[in-house]
Amino acid sequence: MQGLTKLLSIAVLAVGILSASNSGAEEGDIGFSASQTDRTVAAFSKGIEGCMEAPPVFRVDCFQHAYSSTVRVIANASAYWEAEVALTRVNRTLYQFVRANTDKSLGKERYGSFKPRAINESVLAEAQALYADLVDKAVAIMRGGSSSELKYFQPLADAVEATRDALR
Repeated sequence: MQGLTKLLSIAVLAVGILSASNSGAEEGDIGFSASQTDRTVAAFSKGIEGCMEAPPVFRVDCFQHAYSSTVRVIANASAYWEAEVALTRVNRTLYQFVRANTDKSLGKERYGSFKPRAINESVLAEAQALYADLVDKAVAIMRGGSSSELKYFQPLADAVEATRDALR
């Protein structure tokens, strides 16, 4: 009898935990939330807005910093892993590009919350093409999931897509 009481208590506790974790999420939207999406879009938009003050040679690295800070916002939200992976790919590729093409004659300058490095002006067209391709791929990933993912990733995909030609 004591074992049955213990088992029943554990079952009730588990049901309570599951229902609490699902509160605020619609049916099938487990782990997603409008507030998490809003925080992510706000972090991305704020970062990009500051970067738009930068000349294009600084903007590439500034964008990399904006993606990095956005990834940190969703890093612990497991339901957002596909968006995190898509944004991380952009972040890492831009980081590698900047590292390989840094203009060492120019120092870091502050734009928004970031202090980006400049790339060589001679590779700016390559950076523009690379960034447009990265954005297209990230947006395709964020728009290619389930209906729940699409519902919560769409605002972020729209914000990312809006920057597609922002290095010009």
